Amino acid sequence: MSSSDVSYVSSSESEAAETEVEYDLEVEGSSNSSGHETSDDETGDAYANEPIADEEWLAQYEEERKTEEELEKKLQNRLSGAEDIKEWLVCIVSCC
Repeated sequence: MSSSDVSYVSSSESEAAETEVEYDLEVEGSSNSSGHETSDDETGDAYANEPIADEEWLAQYEEERKTEEELEKKLQNRLSGAEDIKEWLVCIVSCC
C-alpha cells in the first residue's frame, strides 16, 4: 500500500475485528484434536488389559449368533408370508 492509498474502516468493523474470539474445539476421544499432543501411553490399545477370548467363549458366541440368525430368518419368513400361518400360530382358546 502506498502512502497515498487511504483505507477507511468503520468503527463497527474495527470493534468486530477486536472482539473476534478464536476457539479450539476438542472432540472427546478424537486423536487429532488441535494443540494437544498425545503420548504413546495415552493412545495405547484400549482393551490391552482385557482377556483374550478363549475357544470356549468363541464356541458359545458362534452358537448364540447361529441361533439369532435362525430366529431372524424364521421371523422374516413369517412376516413375508413365506411360512403358512397355520405352521406357527397356536390357538390356545377353543372357539367351539
